[in-house]
Amino acid sequence: MNLSWFKRALRSRYVAQLEDDLAQAQEEVERQRAENDRLRAENRALWNSLLGTAGIPPVETDDPNKAPREIPRVRRRSWHQLQLAHELEESRNAEKINGKTTDEHR
Repeated sequence: MNLSWFKRALRSRYVAQLEDDLAQAQEEVERQRAENDRLRAENRALWNSLLGTAGIPPVETDDPNKAPREIPRVRRRSWHQLQLAHELEESRNAEKINGKTTDEHR
C-alpha cells in the first residue's frame, strides 16, 4: 500500500511538471504569434509605402492572417498621353458649353 501511494505522489509531481512545461510553451507560442502579427503589420505598411511610391493603390486586408487581395494593375501614362487626354477633355467641355456635340460635326 505504501508503494502505490509513493507512485501516485511521483506521478502527480510528474504531471504537475508536464502541466507547467505546457503552460510555458503556450505562453511562448502566444508571444511568438503577437510578434508575427506585429511584423506582418509592419511589413504591410512598408509594402504599401513602396507601392504608393510607384503609383499603385495600397494592399488592404481585413484579416492580418489572410492573404492580401490581388493588386489592381494601374498603368501610368506618359506626359504626352496625359496632355492628349487633357486636350480631349477640354475640347469636349468647350463643345458642351457651345451646345455642339461630336456627333453634330460628322
